[in-house]
Amino acid sequence: MPWPSSGKSAAALNGERLESSSSPRTRFAFRLFRALLRADDSANIFISPPSVMLCLALVHELASGETRQSMAGALEIAGMDQAGIELEISSLKSAFSARTGAELSLANALFFATHAQVAPVLQTQLRALYDAELSSLDFSRPESVRTINAWVAARTRGKIPLIVRELPSFTALVALDAVYFKSSWLTPFRKGLTRDKPFRTASGAVKQVPMMRQAGTYRYYEDEHVQVAALPYHGNLSACILLPRADAEVPRFRQSLASGVWDSWLAKWRSMPGTVCLPRFRVDYDTALNPVLKALGMERAFDPQRAEFRHLHTAQPPVWLNKVVHRAVAEVNEEGTEAAAATMADVFCSSVMGKPRKQFQMIVDRPFVTVIRDESANAILFVGWIGDPE
Repeated sequence: MPWPSSGKSAAALNGERLESSSSPRTRFAFRLFRALLRADDSANIFISPPSVMLCLALVHELASGETRQSMAGALEIAGMDQAGIELEISSLKSAFSARTGAELSLANALFFATHAQVAPVLQTQLRALYDAELSSLDFSRPESVRTINAWVAARTRGKIPLIVRELPSFTALVALDAVYFKSSWLTPFRKGLTRDKPFRTASGAVKQVPMMRQAGTYRYYEDEHVQVAALPYHGNLSACILLPRADAEVPRFRQSLASGVWDSWLAKWRSMPGTVCLPRFRVDYDTALNPVLKALGMERAFDPQRAEFRHLHTAQPPVWLNKVVHRAVAEVNEEGTEAAAATMADVFCSSVMGKPRKQFQMIVDRPFVTVIRDESANAILFVGWIGDPE
């Protein structure tokens, strides 16, 4: 698929062929990722789109009116009936099902303020559809912050010990989603082949980083803009490395990343022998998603004067979405990858393909994209821009 026309805005392109995937979760993953790439100039960006999507979907179940509609649009589920939404959520959860050779887990929770109420029938639906843990919590007490952080830490194997530092006493609801992933490479990199090699970071600086090296047969695609290779994990999972060409316009490449382009690459890659040189890297990324979600069309949910959450009854209306925070960590080395992510939303109440070579060489010595993917469910579990491996 060719590069997007520079004469059109990213917003205009979103509604056209770029976001042409039939999967709402894939469309949401790339819209969110691309919006973060525009809004955040951090060297590294690393997120779990399923964590964000499921956390917001939980909150969406409590919304009503235009707020619910705008949230559905941002989540790429607008126009779907309840049966379709439930099918999408179930499919997304299935990506985290148990499998041989990999650890995957997904957990959701809603902590309601002691003065907040949700209809019992809706609570039953949330438990059934999201496997959500629902409980009451007094947000006026300092222990509430410790309770929330402990919940996240336990469900990310201690990789994320802290998601929130404080909560205002008039918080009505905290929605949480946590994911955890750990797997080893199907063919581990040999540590004896790892060497310090130069890597040109996103800032343009050149630094020495431990570069792993491996030869084998991989699913691979290349064109004049990008190389794409899939490194398999145990458990029918893979790490897809997207490396822009050395002469690529990096901002343009980053904004070309969309579900339609991604699906096009997956359809075109073939099994090919080659050599991959990949830096060991570690990333710990956290961000407030409010600006990005507003850019995706969710402004109303954050506005105390316009937000509609009629399914959440409090002693002090109105109710609105105050903050959505996300944190994700990952470490990639010779053995494999360990990654975790958590998303928290707190709701407030008032107060063209080139000809492939017979063998390819992929030297990842400059900023790149990594996508951790479940092959069976065709689901993106994590996606990141690595501009500095350390």
